[in-house]
Amino acid sequence: MHALFSRPAAALSIAAATALAPIAIALPDTAAHAADNPYLVGAGAADITGEPAEVGFMGYGDSSQKGSGIHTRQYARVFLVVDPATSKRNVVIVLDALSAWQSLRDELVRRIQAAYPGQFGEENIMVTASHTHATPGGISHHMLFNVTTLGFHPDTFNAQVEGSMKALDAAMKDLAPGNVTVSRSSLTQVGRNRSMAAYTGNRAELRKQLVNGVDPTDMTLRLERNGKTRAVINWFAIHPTSLTTQNTLVSSDNKGYAEYLLEHDDHGVDRNRAGSGDGFIAAFANSNAGDVTPNTNLRAGSGPTDDQFQNVKIQGAKQANAVRAQLRSSGTPVGSGLDGRITYVDMVNQEVDARFTGTGKAERTCSAFLGVPFARGSEEDGGGGLPIFHEGQTTQSFLGRIIFAPTNAQRACQSPKGLMVADMNGKLMQTVVPVQIMRFGTYYILGLPGEMTGAVGAQYRLDAAQLFGVDPSHIIVQGYTNAYTHYVTTVEEYQSQQYEGGVTLYGPYTMAAYRQALSKVGTALKQNESLPLGTKPWDPHPVTSLQGKVVYDKPVFGLKYGQVTVQPQDAYAGVQEVSAEFVGAHPNNNMHLDSSYFVIEKYNGGRWEYFAGDNHPDTFFEWQRSGVAGSKVTVRWAPTKDVQPGRFRIRYMGDAKVSASTMTSFEGVTRPFQIMRR
Repeated sequence: MHALFSRPAAALSIAAATALAPIAIALPDTAAHAADNPYLVGAGAADITGEPAEVGFMGYGDSSQKGSGIHTRQYARVFLVVDPATSKRNVVIVLDALSAWQSLRDELVRRIQAAYPGQFGEENIMVTASHTHATPGGISHHMLFNVTTLGFHPDTFNAQVEGSMKALDAAMKDLAPGNVTVSRSSLTQVGRNRSMAAYTGNRAELRKQLVNGVDPTDMTLRLERNGKTRAVINWFAIHPTSLTTQNTLVSSDNKGYAEYLLEHDDHGVDRNRAGSGDGFIAAFANSNAGDVTPNTNLRAGSGPTDDQFQNVKIQGAKQANAVRAQLRSSGTPVGSGLDGRITYVDMVNQEVDARFTGTGKAERTCSAFLGVPFARGSEEDGGGGLPIFHEGQTTQSFLGRIIFAPTNAQRACQSPKGLMVADMNGKLMQTVVPVQIMRFGTYYILGLPGEMTGAVGAQYRLDAAQLFGVDPSHIIVQGYTNAYTHYVTTVEEYQSQQYEGGVTLYGPYTMAAYRQALSKVGTALKQNESLPLGTKPWDPHPVTSLQGKVVYDKPVFGLKYGQVTVQPQDAYAGVQEVSAEFVGAHPNNNMHLDSSYFVIEKYNGGRWEYFAGDNHPDTFFEWQRSGVAGSKVTVRWAPTKDVQPGRFRIRYMGDAKVSASTMTSFEGVTRPFQIMRR
């Protein structure tokens, strides 16, 4: 169905420290601070790639979309800033994933506080995501989001948690005097508004903040040391849905490609090889991307080209180039001081003050319901929707009436939405949600769990700027933060019941309720007052899934692990793709975190040397079941014209489950092949 229900809408190491037990970190001597290094800054990254095979993907809600390998790996990137003058600190964790989830945030907060007692609380930990849809699911504790995975996946969940902790440990060890600066530009002609029928109903005040219905704001937070940028977080509103529901390879999509370009191409950082490059870290987070598609032809997988993997590169390169241009000039220092506030808000049947509704009177939110457009999915980005439904449909769903039996009051509250799926008292979907604001000097990150449309984000930016007495350029609107609660539209957009309006859970005044919550959190932050955390949501305790679990591996009769069944040809030229097939084992046996399932090696000076691994955007690791318990592994590589001629080979590393308690590792190596001059 869609960004799993997100319309799809709705996309180092430095390398990771090892222990997760409490660690005492000695802070650098603050006396060494120069005027241009008022903070301590640190960054770290680690692999969070989950189970790559036979596990349902999270994002499009398509039960047929199950993993079959890796295009690029997924990472957690952590950015840590400490103010020596006050000992306050903020940490932002950016995941190559669909979203942060309440389940993930709760476990990370627990582990971070245990590892670094007294240094972190709920208010100074922020977890967000790029929103790629090419990611293994089963992370949430809420049932709706685990439909395509048939339950919860502890291995994938733990990969995200443990990778995030490794990245934080690395950031703590990386702390050194530095500064935090911001750069900003306008980036247009990348994505398109996919619901113009809804957008055009918005007030002129909001429309003038956008360009053709898309927020052009491109903001970058820079961690610097002595004027040199060491790590960046970028925010730009676009869906990482260049890859369609037909793709079954784990990938970080267009935002991941932007990360790769800045880290690998500009700084020599290869995340398949710990310690490579200069340690630069780049995260591409997301903003008010709710109605922005990268598919500029307004068809899934189409735009700018009809090659989805080429589109990943084109749309990712545009985002990377915008940051590269910003980095050619000095950033603007954020100013002094760090702070943050967070609270939990019950979004169901909440009274919203007239100051926030736009109607001149108080209004109420509704019991949470998904509408009929949810069952269709985004027509521009694709998904697992059913063609009998369509965007803009407001008739009641027969299925919804029978199963969820909405009352007349619920239908009236959600009107004109045609109701389909109810929250079931918080079992299916989260209704008590976190709202967070984090301050870096005079810049503010608004962390919200929803997918805000461009117009909604523009309104929140104007509100926060007025509250804090700063220019709107000082406000960063960030979605997919700390939890996931579907879309947020303006009242005017809601009336159209396009995909976004159909999955705005709490009715037409959902946007207003978040405005009210942001005002509450922001006022406490501005006035330096404490803010009650509120009652956190009930944990539904999900059922563990058996999807993708390996009973045992056994090659087809007559074959052995690692055997190359299809060798590369002797030589390749032009745009020819290299391919080899191996007798393999199930990749879920070992996710090869901070490593690789294969390496491409080049012969140099009498020895074989590493050339690329499974995080390279021009390689493809594909798994397929063979027989009852056998596995066929295909490695493909599409060398670009900048690859220098030479002799190469492919080495595949597998792990076979030969019994319930025994795992064995093995390798397979192809014969050498030649890449010719092009």
